[in-house]
Amino acid sequence: MRLLNKNSRRGVVNLFSEFVLSKINKTENTIIQVTDCGIFFVVNGLTTSNTVLDLNKIKDEFTNRFSDVLSEVGIESINLIDLIKYGEKINNIERGWVKVNRSVFVEEPEPISEISISSEFPYGHSLNCGRLMMYYSHYMFNHCFSSIGSDEVYFYFTREMDDEEDFKVKLITDRGSHTDDRVKSLILDVFDFNLEEFKDKLNDYEMIQDVLDPNKNKPYLVQDRLEDTILF
Repeated sequence: MRLLNKNSRRGVVNLFSEFVLSKINKTENTIIQVTDCGIFFVVNGLTTSNTVLDLNKIKDEFTNRFSDVLSEVGIESINLIDLIKYGEKINNIERGWVKVNRSVFVEEPEPISEISISSEFPYGHSLNCGRLMMYYSHYMFNHCFSSIGSDEVYFYFTREMDDEEDFKVKLITDRGSHTDDRVKSLILDVFDFNLEEFKDKLNDYEMIQDVLDPNKNKPYLVQDRLEDTILF
């Protein structure tokens, strides 16, 4: 995940997307994207929820809570364009490439020039909209990085199974002491990809903390299977 400075315009749009997301029931599938266009914040989104948000009220709550952040960035007021669609059909996102690092939050170069700045995955995404898949990938890699001697892995997460009843996962390591196939075999031997059970580890976690305090201990980085993740 990109390491965000919350006291920046990029930090603010991601923080606001998380704040809006927090106002929607966690059982709903939701994707919120906030774009800072200078004059307006465009709040785009899809959700399975039928409960329409009072976005202006949420904006006021946000500006009161994070007045110090907005002052630091030089934002005196926020004007909104609300494009959120409700009652949408959104399937769980449980397949795709995830880049995982030993340091979960990594610094990425800023663009040379931007007319607008948008929030980005996983910020503003509910657990079932790819975020749980990403958290689980970090959970697995946090057990394995010392064993495989690699600081970065591109991991194709999927819960689809092949004819041998193994998950059709793929991975590409940057370097390491073991082949990608051996690392894949280790992962398949140790982890069951039970996302619903894994979700229980996140019950009390406020995902907005990914922006507010990336250095805080994260429940998706627990090492409860460490004794099983050994390669010879």
